[in-house]
Amino acid sequence: MAAQDNAVPKEQVLSVPTRELYDAVGEWRGLRKDSPDIWRLLAKRSTFRPRPELESNPAMKQLISYTLFVSDRRIFVMKRLGSQGESRLHGLLSIGVGGHMNPAKEIVWPGRRRIGDLKALAVLNTQREIKEEVSFAGNPPISILGFLNDDKNAVGQVHLGLVTVVHLPAPILAVKETDKMLGAWVEMSKLGLLGKFESWSSLVLEGIG
Repeated sequence: MAAQDNAVPKEQVLSVPTRELYDAVGEWRGLRKDSPDIWRLLAKRSTFRPRPELESNPAMKQLISYTLFVSDRRIFVMKRLGSQGESRLHGLLSIGVGGHMNPAKEIVWPGRRRIGDLKALAVLNTQREIKEEVSFAGNPPISILGFLNDDKNAVGQVHLGLVTVVHLPAPILAVKETDKMLGAWVEMSKLGLLGKFESWSSLVLEGIG
């Protein structure tokens, strides 16, 4: 059995050395609007590594897609249930869905290390995560808001968020894995009346407020 387990390929996730990121653009907490300097550093230094090597290693930042859904003055809010994968986020409210960025057969990375290729890879992964988490009509574009960082907790210390937003013409959206997450549309002005948001969601709301 052990030999079979060892034969299972480990998930490869996109990551970048934390120190090199901070040396290039400085340390920050919160949402940093879309930055050419960060894209240049990611294009130059990001690589795919086995996820188990990175989950508890703050010397590396795993790039994570984090997508918001907005319709007029409403935003889609979710609650992570106990069956959701990341135990450190159970019970918290969230405005973002997403996950790790994996290799895509359509794009060779690092390849020539072109920013355009990296952005295309990021969009492909973002689209995949959206399709896995929620469903809605049409094919609205994905807009990049910026990069999210938070070293004040164990989850944030090993992750760097690529924050995107999908603007829907009508507030019609459904969570696919209802055993892991519940969701509802909420007026932006009423978000303060809800419960506790995960730190990333709180920082994004501060950044776009």
